[in-house]
Amino acid sequence: MERSGEKRGISYGVSEFGQLLGRLVERVPGAEAAVLSDRRGDAIDFAHLPNRTRAIDVQIAGAQVGQAMSRLRIASILHGLGQPVVLIECAHAKLVAAPLDNEFLLTLALSEHASLARALVEVRDLRPSLRNLLSCDL
Repeated sequence: MERSGEKRGISYGVSEFGQLLGRLVERVPGAEAAVLSDRRGDAIDFAHLPNRTRAIDVQIAGAQVGQAMSRLRIASILHGLGQPVVLIECAHAKLVAAPLDNEFLLTLALSEHASLARALVEVRDLRPSLRNLLSCDL
C-alpha cells in the first residue's frame, strides 16, 4: 500500500524503510527519490516523487550504483579510509550513495538545484536509523 506525503506528493513505499526514505526526500530541498537496496542491487524499499521520477527508475538507480559502491567500499576499507559516500553529478541530476554496511546501500536522487549540503547531512543522520531497523528485521 503506497501512501502519498502531504508536503510534496511523495510516495512513501510499503514498509518502515519507505517511511524513513520518504522523510529523507521530504527534508532535502530538491530531493526526488531515495532507495535502500541490497548488495545484489534489489530494492528493499524506496520513496519518490511520482511527478518527477518513475518508480522503476528509482530502483534501477539503486541497483546500478550498488555494484560500483560495493567494489569501492571494499577498497576504501582495505586502505583504512572507512565507509565512502559518493556523489555522482550530471547536467540535470545528482546521486548521493552511502553504504550502511556490507549488505545495504542508501541512494538519494537529487535535482540539479538540490541542496547538496542538506542532502549530505540528512543522509549521514539517517544511516544509523536504517541500520537499526535492518538489524531488527534480520
